Amino acid sequence: MDVLKKDTTDRSLGKTKCRCRICGSEGEFDTYLAREMMQGTREEFRYFVCGNCRCLQIAEIPENLGDYYAGDYYSFQVPENAGAGLEGPGIDRGKILDVGCGNGQWLLDRAKGGWGNLYGCDPFIERDCSYGSRVTIRNCSIHEMEGDGTFDLILMSDSFEHMTDPLETLQSAKRLLKKEGRLLMLIPTYPNIAFEMFGTHWYQLDAPRHIFLHSKQSLQWLSYASGLTISKMKYDSNGLQFIRSWFYENGIPFLEQDKLMGEYFGRVDIEKLEEEASVWNEKEMGDHMEVWWTKT
Repeated sequence: MDVLKKDTTDRSLGKTKCRCRICGSEGEFDTYLAREMMQGTREEFRYFVCGNCRCLQIAEIPENLGDYYAGDYYSFQVPENAGAGLEGPGIDRGKILDVGCGNGQWLLDRAKGGWGNLYGCDPFIERDCSYGSRVTIRNCSIHEMEGDGTFDLILMSDSFEHMTDPLETLQSAKRLLKKEGRLLMLIPTYPNIAFEMFGTHWYQLDAPRHIFLHSKQSLQWLSYASGLTISKMKYDSNGLQFIRSWFYENGIPFLEQDKLMGEYFGRVDIEKLEEEASVWNEKEMGDHMEVWWTKT
């Protein structure tokens, strides 16, 4: 087992003048330097915490943001012959849209289970694609999707934090949803115990791809502004918030962690961290949540 070197660099920049792109507040807000650690370039980006709505957000969105999704970005790997055997309409469980779907793995899994009427959109995939006749994925943002008032369910599974225009994204979701339709959002959230323990090594910060790390307050602000109602919030973080952040703290990029996991964390260690995550979820200090939205 190699000896890892813990990074103890202080990446707090103190309070700097910022303007929140969620609630519009201006002031001197706590600011930090976060490193790109998924691919391990270690490029630094400034993030700040709005003193009003508590959203942790990148100070300046890179003009070349798409470059950070290029190449081997993990959610874009498409399995070979993925659409084999998926012809025919399938079971109609309502019209479903996965926003920021990447390679469409979630949709593909549903289609293999017999579902049909499945759609996805992602502006960072190379081109439109489909899996048989049951899954249709478009190379576009949610704003370009057609089908006003026709979707029963819209899913944003760890994608909303990537959106540079969260209010407009919710407004587009409202446009696409049926009157009784629902939006399910799975999202990393701030504040949380992992950030308190690891600071900017918190792996869900994921600079610069994660533009906004929303708090309960910033989501409520977006609810009022968009006309969508939050019907449920549930914290559902797991032990990976500690494990992957620990690896970041010790200089190991995300894409190298899985092959090292067993060297540093045994089964008992992982079980204890899962139990600890459950405790922090109860205290509403986990680093991830499930959020349900409905049309008002």
